[in-house]
Amino acid sequence: MTTTGSTRRRLLLAGGTIGFGFGAVVDTVIFHLTFQTHHLLSGYYDPYSLDGLRTNVMFDGLFLLATLGITAVGIGLLWATVNGTTERLSTRYLVGWIVVGAGVFNVYDGIVDHYVLDLHNVVHGTEAWNPHWVAVSVLLLALGLGILWTADGHVPSTETGQPE
Repeated sequence: MTTTGSTRRRLLLAGGTIGFGFGAVVDTVIFHLTFQTHHLLSGYYDPYSLDGLRTNVMFDGLFLLATLGITAVGIGLLWATVNGTTERLSTRYLVGWIVVGAGVFNVYDGIVDHYVLDLHNVVHGTEAWNPHWVAVSVLLLALGLGILWTADGHVPSTETGQPE
């Protein structure tokens, strides 16, 4: 399947934006709101006091709204790409960019938010899980790049072991 460079760039932008936003949504829903171990501003507001918890949950909610907005923008870009071309689009290429976008968000979160800005840690009160977060985030990013690599026809043939 051939996809023009222009369409690939549009899929990159759409998929990367969807992945970045969706990666943040998943992080916020699971770690911030469900497990409550990873509030957005717990480095500044004590999550163990009532006022601190309320403030953290409020900012988590605002962050969730913002990241849902980013995801919606990505879906809009995808919609425009799909409706603006007669080409057959590569699902694998799109999925690869969505996973890369999620990996980029998590690497950014792990390095900038956890270490540089010290906004929060993976688990309140300890930095012990931060390196693990970054390692898993890098693996997610590598998985997305691997999916993209196979989207370009680098899938080994089962008969010859060579790319098809």
